[in-house]
Amino acid sequence: MKKDRAIGRSRTASCVALPESLLRVMMLLAVIMMAFSSASPKCEAAEPATDSSSGIYPETSRKITVTLTKRAGGVTYMKSRIYIQASPSEVWKVLTDYDNLKRYIPRMTKSSLVEDNGTRKVVALTGEIGLLLFKKTIQMTMNMVAIYPRRVDFEKISGDFDIYSGHWILEEHPSGKGTWLDYVAEIKPSFLAPGFIFDSMLKKDITEGLGVIRSEAEQITPK
Repeated sequence: MKKDRAIGRSRTASCVALPESLLRVMMLLAVIMMAFSSASPKCEAAEPATDSSSGIYPETSRKITVTLTKRAGGVTYMKSRIYIQASPSEVWKVLTDYDNLKRYIPRMTKSSLVEDNGTRKVVALTGEIGLLLFKKTIQMTMNMVAIYPRRVDFEKISGDFDIYSGHWILEEHPSGKGTWLDYVAEIKPSFLAPGFIFDSMLKKDITEGLGVIRSEAEQITPK
């Protein structure tokens, strides 16, 4: 009888110990997941998709959306959008201030208008790019074609990229109180750069750059 009772107590202890063991494992996993998430890069949640034809515009949103897509031949396709509480003409002043592009292009150390042919401009850019151990000085000459105040097309003429082309699109909010600014580009460097490092740098830089453009344009807006 005593032996049976001892066996019973042992089985009971085992049954109790098993859930406690599982609980400890689950708690440990939760701690590991929390540590991993805090160490991993955080991404802003994307804004809801907007449709100008439907009149749906989350104008109070201050988020910046950036998407990167890999295309054939090592080309990175980038698309981003930001809402700015300023008119298209005020945003335009910032985008086309070619001698001061370094003010809102991260890592850009020099920008200058070298040729002016009306709607077509040629701009020379110099900058320092880098992330972790990857660092490089870049130089590039860009062809800029502007259609006031709606669109600026750009394309590399020469420099440290095999491909660098795209456009800015300015879309007035239906209320007339702001501007949607879209940036679309196809980019392929001529220098060797690890893909994940280069893409991370692109996303970080365009997010910072768009934030500065918004700040500059909203400062122009009369209060």
